[in-house]
Amino acid sequence: MLISSAVLAADYYVSTAGVDTQPGSFAQPWRTIQKATSLVVAGDTVFIRGDGGVYNERVSLTGRDGTAVAPIVFKTYPGDPLAIIETTIAAAQSGEIALLHLQNSDYITIQNIEFRNCKTTGSNAQQKTQLPIGIYITGDGAGIAIRNCKVHDIWQSCTALNDFNANGLGIAAYGNSATAIDGLILDGNEVYNLRTGASESVVLNGNVTNFAVTHNTVHDCNNIGIDFIGFEGTNATPALDQARFGVCSENIVYNIDSKFNPAYGGNFSPGGTDDNRAAPGLYVDGGRDIILERNHVYLCNFAVSVGSEHPNKFVTNVIVRNNLLHHCHVGGIVIGGSGTNNGGADNCAFTHNTLHNNDTAGYGGGQFSIQHYITNSIIQRNLLATTASFAQYVLKTNTTGSFAAGAINWNYYKGPAGGDIEFYWNNVAKSTFADWQAAAGLSKDSNSTFSTGSLGLANNTPTSASPASDFALISSSVLRDIGDSAGVPFTPATGEKDYFGQSRVANTRVDIGADEYMTSWQAWRDTYFALPDGGTNANASDDAEHDGAPNLLEYSQGANPNVADPTLLPRASQVGTSLRFTYRKAASELTYAVEQNTTLPGTWTPLTTSEQTDGAGLFWRDSPLSASARFFRLKVTQP
Repeated sequence: MLISSAVLAADYYVSTAGVDTQPGSFAQPWRTIQKATSLVVAGDTVFIRGDGGVYNERVSLTGRDGTAVAPIVFKTYPGDPLAIIETTIAAAQSGEIALLHLQNSDYITIQNIEFRNCKTTGSNAQQKTQLPIGIYITGDGAGIAIRNCKVHDIWQSCTALNDFNANGLGIAAYGNSATAIDGLILDGNEVYNLRTGASESVVLNGNVTNFAVTHNTVHDCNNIGIDFIGFEGTNATPALDQARFGVCSENIVYNIDSKFNPAYGGNFSPGGTDDNRAAPGLYVDGGRDIILERNHVYLCNFAVSVGSEHPNKFVTNVIVRNNLLHHCHVGGIVIGGSGTNNGGADNCAFTHNTLHNNDTAGYGGGQFSIQHYITNSIIQRNLLATTASFAQYVLKTNTTGSFAAGAINWNYYKGPAGGDIEFYWNNVAKSTFADWQAAAGLSKDSNSTFSTGSLGLANNTPTSASPASDFALISSSVLRDIGDSAGVPFTPATGEKDYFGQSRVANTRVDIGADEYMTSWQAWRDTYFALPDGGTNANASDDAEHDGAPNLLEYSQGANPNVADPTLLPRASQVGTSLRFTYRKAASELTYAVEQNTTLPGTWTPLTTSEQTDGAGLFWRDSPLSASARFFRLKVTQP
């Protein structure tokens, strides 16, 4: 006989009205979250009541493991406002002061919790010994997920100028163990109103692998938005001291500005005189094998920075693609080391990004700045646009590094009519596009375009998070179908999508910039088959689920072609003394005609009774009942 036993997952409850000596049930909850951390095991869920009061505590979870199928979960009780965790830092406190510290723990999920008000106090000397942190992950840990949390008002309040020893962190993962922080997920969080000194709002540093940083919103912070770091000595083993093999996707980052940050010479207020703006929205600082895609970054000092701050150390295999980057203060994308005593970047790709009206403060960073020690990298199929009267585009203001012939190509440059333009190649300025193409005899931008005409973009709102249509291409856009040649077509990477999540190629040719224009019909086919131009099961006459309705009819009725749903298809029914034929017109560009017949096969003729509608998308035509058989059909025609 084989006997097996299992520990059933338990639900525990915490409330500000609870008592830690109680059993932690719904009726008798605990008072502190820390109490729960000492008891939870794999599969347990701790529900934190957000029904009033604040949890003024610091929560630490060490050596507690869930499993992939049975994680340990801490989350706000469903239906309650977010549970709030905060703390008051005394002037005498020092070291790392985290609202939540996860250490050497696997498969922990933190969900729908608010972390706030962790601010340094005391003299500048005291504050430089204090490191306020919202969420802190250290040691090793597999399968940790931070989802839909708020982290805000984490402040390093030290006013010492130009001092990099006073710092703070919003969400931080520091892989300082020989075993990685592996499979970390940061998804759907909002991180804002931080004062981090010379540190970062969201950071993955050291031995952190296979991560996904997705759908987060980071805003109104006084230094770097999201950062992936290597070479800082976080991990004692150099080969493990890089954040790597991860994705940073579909994040929104804005209002990241170091102008009034004391670490850079400011005094926290717009009344100061400091003008040092060096904070990127997204930064790969020594990381490797990372994809930054489909992010929206605006009103930051820089949109994206990829490089290394450490001599002879290189960022490698970083892909920056299909991002919307606009209206940043100093520049759009900046790559490489900022000086000859820094490192650089190797084998990186910057493709299909929309860079629009960056360098709004006139610092001279242009749309794309190439700094020191860039090798084996490409800059292709990007839109670089500006309306500034002095328009700066690609600026390589040094002679280090190298690009292969054709590595910079298929880009589109937009400038103002009558304005001055500037490119730099190997520290030599070029004031015409032809001179730029010919610089140094390198085959560069030979298939690219410079124009002062209209781009055909839907919108370019600079001051707030743009709606989904912003910077999308309209049907007449000059950026359509010009990103490759018929002889050498562009092939997207596996899984690559445009900024809006659509296939990267439509109409058999690829567009330039972050958006791939699609007609409504193409977008519908792309949604259900990932084949905007047709193909297996995606052609107009195909019937993927074999319900008798071809794709074009399914499209016209707003139906899902992969799921049989007869209630969405045209149908006839008796209403009083009439036969009623009901249908939809979900695609406005199509032509719809209702026809009738008395025999099959036979001749179809138009049904001439008046069309009626309920105003909510349903249409019908009535016809008097008769003794003979009647057949109706909806004829749908593409223009």
